[in-house]
Amino acid sequence: MVAGGDARRKVAGATEACKETSPDDSGSDREHSRSVAGLAFRRAWRDMARSLDSVTRAGQSLFHIGMRVLGPCLVVMALSLKGFVTYTYFWHGRPILQERAGFIGSWLLSFLGVFLLANALYNYFKAVFTPAGLPPEFEQAKVSLMESSENPEVVPRKCPKCARLKPPRAHHCSICGVCVLKMDHHCPWINNCVGFGNYRYFCLFLLFLAMACLFIVCVFGTFFYDIIFTWARQGTRVFRQCILTSFMICASILAAVCFLGGFHTFLVLTNQTTIDFQINMMRRRESRYNGEFFRNPYDMGRSRNCQEVFGPNRLWSFIWLFPWMGALPPTGDGMKFATISRLQI
Repeated sequence: MVAGGDARRKVAGATEACKETSPDDSGSDREHSRSVAGLAFRRAWRDMARSLDSVTRAGQSLFHIGMRVLGPCLVVMALSLKGFVTYTYFWHGRPILQERAGFIGSWLLSFLGVFLLANALYNYFKAVFTPAGLPPEFEQAKVSLMESSENPEVVPRKCPKCARLKPPRAHHCSICGVCVLKMDHHCPWINNCVGFGNYRYFCLFLLFLAMACLFIVCVFGTFFYDIIFTWARQGTRVFRQCILTSFMICASILAAVCFLGGFHTFLVLTNQTTIDFQINMMRRRESRYNGEFFRNPYDMGRSRNCQEVFGPNRLWSFIWLFPWMGALPPTGDGMKFATISRLQI
């Protein structure tokens, strides 16, 4: 009897012990399941981030390949549009223009149009074929820069992508695969980067292109009005189609070039590139937040800013408009730039 009572007490004690320890065991199981779920979630998030990164890199590679293929196509397209408008003017527009303005008047207008077109084409080809500016190899330039630097503690920057020297205002072009001196942007219409070496040709091309489009819009304006708003149907159907198409092409290009050219006029007058403009906007916002005044350190005044882009030519001589006439090129090598102040005031 005694032995049976002891056995029942042991069984009851074990049961109570199980009851006391069961909540802890269930809590540890829940914590374990939570940790496993968290680990699985982190792994899934990491895998998803890697997949997104791979997709992003693949998309960037396809975009860069597409831009390399698109560039030559846009160059051919731009030249084709110029050729079509020129054909329309001389084949369809000038004969009727001669009837209205006379022989001398029509040829004077034609000479003006050819002059504008020739300057636009000259600056366009110079922008296409002139290198934008390539920094030297980092190892080759490091020693000379360290020796010539006034502050030996300043270490030259190295581009991690192309392993070239990265001076101030130089940026890496992911499409060209190299750094560009005083880079403004990569323009697919010229299939080239716009930088220190060809920025003046790019700006002059925009200027003469706008003037040439304005010339066509003014000359073809009367033809366009007669074709659209009056019953006078001059010429053949081909004549009307070519005149209307040329007028719409030039009007559209003129609107776009005026917007883009106005922005680059502002950049030239303030001595900024497109990338500088974006960086200065962020710095100006930060300075305003901190109660400070930010000033572009490269802004040397409008006259000197223009000379830094178009060369040390007198502004009111207008020789800087015609590089083929011997206008002086911009000074410097694109590695160093004059600054009025390197500090925020």
